[in-house]
Amino acid sequence: MKSKEFFGLMINPFIRIDGWQAFELGITFVILTTLFGALGNVYFDGILDMHFVEKAIFTKSFIIQAINIFSLVSIMWMAGFFVSKNFRFIDILGTMTLAKAPFLLLALAALLTETPDLSQIRQNPFSIFNSTSLILLMLLSLPVLVWSITLMFNALKVSCDARGSKLTITFIIALFIAEVVSKILNSIIITHN
Repeated sequence: MKSKEFFGLMINPFIRIDGWQAFELGITFVILTTLFGALGNVYFDGILDMHFVEKAIFTKSFIIQAINIFSLVSIMWMAGFFVSKNFRFIDILGTMTLAKAPFLLLALAALLTETPDLSQIRQNPFSIFNSTSLILLMLLSLPVLVWSITLMFNALKVSCDARGSKLTITFIIALFIAEVVSKILNSIIITHN
């Protein structure tokens, strides 16, 4: 496989994989991300968020991820109606779930990250700069975020066979709404558990 073709598949695997196959692969990545994240004491408590906690609880971590997937898929499914008249829900479900795969890199990196005590960070936010591994994780988070957003955009584009500025604007608005919905639902779950 040529490097150009490999790069193309890394940012848009949905030209070859969609539907149930994408969902099965995506849910595997999501489960691994959730497991390793909990082991590294991080919650992925939003569509695009990751936060360290004192002690992650596996069940809460899985509930949070389920809310994230539900929020992302349901909002992108609704967005699909603005850009296309003919698309399948399973394609949105599969491709959006698979678009969360890059976060596995952050979960694995969190296992190797030495974080300052969270109460110390609250008192002195600059104490995060005392941990080289935390700085490296923060630097890694930007390309992972860009990669995941690119995957989500391509997931909507391919699933709905849409193009143009209408797709771009719809995607941006839908991603913002999905993030807000997931944050609200996650704050309710976190507060009540």
